[in-house]
Amino acid sequence: MLHKVSEKTMHGVRWVLTLGWFLLIASLFYDPITPMWTQPDNLASPFRVDPDRCIAIRNHCLPQIPFAMSALIWWAMIVPAAIFILLVFGHEFWRRICPLSFLSQIPRALGIQRKRKVIDPVTGEGRREVVTIAETSWLGRNHLYVQFGLFVLGLGIRILFINADRMALGGFLIGTILCAILVGYLYAGKSWCHYFCPMAPVQLIYTGPRSLLGSQTFREQKPAITQSMCRTVDPRTGQELSACVGCKVSCFDIDAEKTYWTELKKPGRRLVQYGYLGMVIAFYLYYFLYAGNWDYYFSGAWTRENDQITKVFDTGFYIYGYAIPIPKAIAVFITFAVLMTITVTIGLILERLCRRLIVWHGRPISAEQAQHITFTLFTAASFWTFFSYGARPSLNRMPLYPLLTFNALIVLVGSIWLYRTLKRTRAQYERENMANSLRQQLQKLPIDSDLLEGRSLDELTPDEIYTLVKVMHGVSQRVRLQTYTNVVLDLLSQKTTDVSGSFEFCRKLREDLQLKDADHFATIEAIASTKPELLVSSSSQAAQLHEVDTLATTIAKPSRKSASV
Repeated sequence: MLHKVSEKTMHGVRWVLTLGWFLLIASLFYDPITPMWTQPDNLASPFRVDPDRCIAIRNHCLPQIPFAMSALIWWAMIVPAAIFILLVFGHEFWRRICPLSFLSQIPRALGIQRKRKVIDPVTGEGRREVVTIAETSWLGRNHLYVQFGLFVLGLGIRILFINADRMALGGFLIGTILCAILVGYLYAGKSWCHYFCPMAPVQLIYTGPRSLLGSQTFREQKPAITQSMCRTVDPRTGQELSACVGCKVSCFDIDAEKTYWTELKKPGRRLVQYGYLGMVIAFYLYYFLYAGNWDYYFSGAWTRENDQITKVFDTGFYIYGYAIPIPKAIAVFITFAVLMTITVTIGLILERLCRRLIVWHGRPISAEQAQHITFTLFTAASFWTFFSYGARPSLNRMPLYPLLTFNALIVLVGSIWLYRTLKRTRAQYERENMANSLRQQLQKLPIDSDLLEGRSLDELTPDEIYTLVKVMHGVSQRVRLQTYTNVVLDLLSQKTTDVSGSFEFCRKLREDLQLKDADHFATIEAIASTKPELLVSSSSQAAQLHEVDTLATTIAKPSRKSASV
């Protein structure tokens, strides 16, 4: 949604939000203002405490005294707002305003990022370049496990140490900022966001293939700086330039939907999607299991316990009047593990049921589509579950009708997102993605205006574009092959696909243009001779260009074999 807002403007917005975050962190250490809002005699404040109310942890009533609200503001207002932003406005909105992402770029802005010396294989000369995390490395393959593990650990630390202890919370946030800056120094690009940030899996879940108001990359005219991809401003011309260093080939910040479909089978993806719902349920359920009542959570009393850290080894479970002597530090993670196991098991079972029960175009749906449908259902369930509890310590203080309006908004937003996402398929995405490139090539051809019924090519839907391609029987083989070549070239330039995946990606287009498989290999061979850099998908392109001649020769062999068949 914010992808078209200038980088100069967003830079100012990020500074304002970052300074506001710093102010909130400072208030965790010293806050002379918000305690006035919680005074019992402040009748105008919905946050005033009631000295006569008993909010119990088991059989003990917590003292109701005025408190600083900074922890409540963070946990019950700012964090829920981030979740709402992700589902409605998308990751691109969040990533362009995220203070932590902004702060992780400080080393790049100061020009002090770590660099390593590499030898150019062509010239033999040495040069220094920034360091990125290879996607083939252990972390590149398994970062979802790492990030989700940090997310679970963070929620455990939150319940045990930092929910109510403002000093501990302030130290935790400062430590997180320093970690982001350190990663930004060690690795280029958005390595913090892609490989370390515990919030990244949550962004992946709530954005899905697309958010309600997020942009769609393939609808942009290329070249374009899409979504939340790294960008900078040329000081001479004032024009925005891409600052992408290729830290991730399938980048969430460049094309979120492509990343969604590409990484469905990535290690840890199911654990993140299904386990997150278990974590949401477990996190809020534990307040009941610990205190023996829901009032402890919904009142927000957990944000103002003065002795929270001293209760780490307190009795962890108190269920309907019965104490279970398991330390709180262990009980928290037992709750997490049990609920995650349940939801992951349910998710895997639902995937199999979808394949058995759902018939699409006369045949059972694919394993990929069954996974997508289950993911979508779990995301909607997570969103509604989260807002059944998240933000309630502040929302429940609102008057009745505004509260009911907010509840209706949450149901409506989740339902619309579910409706738009449930039937989305990878084939639709690829079709719409390729249609933009195909439209540009059709504009170069002499097309009878009667076929367009008075409309321009820009007004045609992707399905209409493909229908038009099918009726191009009168177009010569040479023109159809050139059109195909230009489309493949465009797709490789945009990194919509790579050379190894382009054969299957463009299969339907070849059928529509009445071309053979051998024509595809001939196309790749031609591109290898004219633009070899497009055949190298990794960030170290310069180091691999000397191998392109060998690659072109290898590709040519299937071409001749296919032609003989």
